[in-house]
Amino acid sequence: MKQELSTVDQKELMINMAQMVTEVDVGRQCGNIARWLKKHLPVQGIGFSLKEPGSSQPYLHMEEIPTDTIEIFQGILTELDFSKTAADEFMVFSWDEGKPTIFDPKEHPPSSKPIVLTSQLNAKETLLGSLALVTDLEAVQHLTGEKSPLPWLTTMISSLLYNAISQKQNAEKIRFLRLYQTVSSALGYVGDLQELLTTIVSIVTAELPSEEGSVLLHDEETNELEFFTAVGETGAELVKLRFPADKGIAGRALRERMTIVVNDVQSSPDFYGSIDEDHGFQTKSILAAPLISGDETVGVLNAINKIGKEGFDEEDKRLLTAIADEVALAIKNARLFDFVVDSYCKIRQGLNSCKGCKRPLKSWTPCAIQLGKLQ
Repeated sequence: MKQELSTVDQKELMINMAQMVTEVDVGRQCGNIARWLKKHLPVQGIGFSLKEPGSSQPYLHMEEIPTDTIEIFQGILTELDFSKTAADEFMVFSWDEGKPTIFDPKEHPPSSKPIVLTSQLNAKETLLGSLALVTDLEAVQHLTGEKSPLPWLTTMISSLLYNAISQKQNAEKIRFLRLYQTVSSALGYVGDLQELLTTIVSIVTAELPSEEGSVLLHDEETNELEFFTAVGETGAELVKLRFPADKGIAGRALRERMTIVVNDVQSSPDFYGSIDEDHGFQTKSILAAPLISGDETVGVLNAINKIGKEGFDEEDKRLLTAIADEVALAIKNARLFDFVVDSYCKIRQGLNSCKGCKRPLKSWTPCAIQLGKLQ
């Protein structure tokens, strides 16, 4: 058996902790902790299930979990219910014909297969999630005995993870505010709608980042989505292109009025592949946010093919959703502006007044033709 945790050199322990406390990436921190545990404990596998802020899905991190049991292992972590146990208590499972069975570590397990010791992770009155160790009966009895190091061990682990999660949340807030401010500034200073939406899509594709981006406007009369603006390698080819609003992932986002993330579009039944085929492009991942203003379905804001990661994540989803609300309002206001000014021109000059009309700087003044007649 490896060196017992109760005899670990305290100086070495503090050095390790000091090095890990500066880590702000949750995934890397889980890896750091897992390597430290494997160095000092006889564990064959380690798993973390952490509550992801703002997400219904937990963040899972696995270290050396056999592929034939990883699905069951994930199920144990995500379905654990510690509601009836104290914060410093634990649960122990053994495998019985491929199914987890809770047992008392003071007794012999019902099978000789690996045992899973699980403990909840808490910090500052916040339940972060759970830790699971795949080990053997001897180690479990040591970790759960009268002199168990498990309480202070999980306290240290919880503190390290709480710090990393807090740093991540702060970084997300800063990123969100920076992007929101950039988009808000564009809304205030860019007058032409085509120019405005092209600017916003460019900001989105740079910030997320992604290969392509587009704004599709909804034509309620024909129930079609039209590419109003698009950036990227094939962006210029797509402008003015239309397709049925009941097709595609963008169409689903509009119908369900919710932002949708699909990181493997080829396996999605909603994917509308005709556009890719016609333009020699391959869509891999898509983030589609509906543009909704009140009861009006304005369109969809898309980001295509995430760069540098496996796909779009929950943070990307939250960012695009917030931007979409502002973009939808800007489009609605621009349409209202055009309607009011065009109506004004027709009242002053007749039904044919707007042929060749050029309004100066999108202002509320009459068009240039009318101004010429008044002078």
